Amino acid sequence: MPDSPGWSDEQKETVDRMWAEIRQLSIDVVDHPQLEERPYRHPGEEPHAAEAAGTPGRSL
Repeated sequence: MPDSPGWSDEQKETVDRMWAEIRQLSIDVVDHPQLEERPYRHPGEEPHAAEAAGTPGRSL
C-alpha cells in the first residue's frame, strides 16, 4: 500500500479553525457569569460554604 497523501491544505485549515472554535467555546462556558453566581454541585454532594451560608446552588 502506498503512503497516504495526508490532509489537503483546505482540510488542515478547517481542522485548525474548528479546534480554535472549540477552545473559544470552552473559555466562554467556563467564564460565563452564571457559573460565578451559582456553583455547580453533583446531586448528593455536600453543599459548598457559600451554599451553606444561603447562596443557592444548582444541581442537575
